[in-house]
Amino acid sequence: MMLEEPLGQSFLSLAELNHLRTEAMALFEQSLTSGDSSGLIAFIEHQLSHEPPRIELLRELADDLQLRLLSLREYHFDVRERVVRMLKESYNVDVTTLTPPARLSQYHTLRVDDVLSLVRASGIQLNDQETALLQKMVDASLKMAAQLYNDIQLTATLHQMVIDWLDAMQATIAKRYWNHGSDGPPHPPRH
Repeated sequence: MMLEEPLGQSFLSLAELNHLRTEAMALFEQSLTSGDSSGLIAFIEHQLSHEPPRIELLRELADDLQLRLLSLREYHFDVRERVVRMLKESYNVDVTTLTPPARLSQYHTLRVDDVLSLVRASGIQLNDQETALLQKMVDASLKMAAQLYNDIQLTATLHQMVIDWLDAMQATIAKRYWNHGSDGPPHPPRH
C-alpha cells in the first residue's frame, strides 16, 4: 500500500507535467499565429511563481522549443531549395548567385523581378502565362519564407528566454541550498 502511494503521486505529477507542457505548446502555436508571445510568457511566469518552481516543465519546454526551432529552420531551407531546384530543372537557371545557402535568412528579401531577370538573361523566352506562373511560384515561396523567418526569430527568442529563466532558477536554487547550512552542502571556509 505504501509503495502505491508515491508511485501514484509521480504518475499524477507526470500527467500534470504533460498537461502543462501541452498547454504551453498550444500557447506557443498561438504566439506563432498572432506574432504575440505575451500569453506564453504569462504562462511561464505563472509556473515560475509556484513554490517550488516547475523547473522540469521549463526543461521540457526548452527542449520542445529547440526541436521546433530546428524543424522551422529545416522547412525554411526546403522552401528555398525547392525554388532553386525548380529553376535549375525547368529552366536550367542557377539562382544561387541571388540566394546562396549561407544567406538563407535573407532569402525572403529576394525580389521576384530579380529572379525573372535572371531567367530572361539566360536566354529563355517566357510567354505571359509562363511568366505569371513563375511569378506566383516564386512569390509564394518568398511569402512562406518570410513567415518562416518571423516564426524562427520568435521561436529563437522564446527558446533563449526559457533557457535564461531556467539558468536563473537553477542558480537561485543552488544558492538557497548553499545558504541553508545543514539542509544543503557545507559553506565554504572563510579566510
